[in-house]
Amino acid sequence: MNSAKGRAGEAKAAAFLETCGYHIVQRNVRLPGGEIDLVCRDGETVVFVEVKSRGSARFGTALAAVDARKRATLRRLAADYLQIVQPHACVRFDVVALDGDRMTLHRNAF
Repeated sequence: MNSAKGRAGEAKAAAFLETCGYHIVQRNVRLPGGEIDLVCRDGETVVFVEVKSRGSARFGTALAAVDARKRATLRRLAADYLQIVQPHACVRFDVVALDGDRMTLHRNAF
């Protein structure tokens, strides 16, 4: 996915999450080894959100693209982020899947 398309998907996901009551804390957090798309708060919980887009199902769904390797990377990045920002936070990992025009929020995805 190209960068402009990815950023547009992230902007749509952020707007959607705000309508669901999330507070967007940071976008595109770059850390050694990768990037966290969105860091949010849902009440007292810090939520790390991965946004995945697929224009078609030819290569699988957007949710399926968040594979074991990607989940492990996100867990490691989240641990690094929390160590600096909020070591004792309650944490959750969500995925916003954009499959064509359909957007789905998967709370506590992993």
